[in-house]
Amino acid sequence: MNRPAILAILAGFAVGIALALATGLAGCGSSDMVCEGDHCVCPIGAPCSHACTTGGNACEVQCAPGEPCSVGCAAGEHCHVECDQAASCAVDCGSSPDCQVTCPATGCTVRSCTGPACQVTCGIAALPSHSGTTATCP
Repeated sequence: MNRPAILAILAGFAVGIALALATGLAGCGSSDMVCEGDHCVCPIGAPCSHACTTGGNACEVQCAPGEPCSVGCAAGEHCHVECDQAASCAVDCGSSPDCQVTCPATGCTVRSCTGPACQVTCGIAALPSHSGTTATCP
């Protein structure tokens, strides 16, 4: 192969990778949020929200420290949210068979969290209060 053809192929790969990153890792609810499917990391210094999609990856969201965070997990799918350093946190587990949420010590509500797979902590090691399928960190 000649050199111009190789350069054209490499340029095509670079454009394809850039487009994949731009469309596959962005746009999860907050403009600067970085996602790959439903695995998301919220941007530092901005509120964050994400609604996970049915049939995709397990819903795994890391909320930003000091900012409010809201997550809606797809009904019946795994739901893991780390919001222990967030200013506040609201999670809808969607009756997930595996819902694990690490909340801040206060200002956290986890809804549709059912059965023994509902694991919610408040702060470092405190447990939430429960009312039906809702867990709350005071």
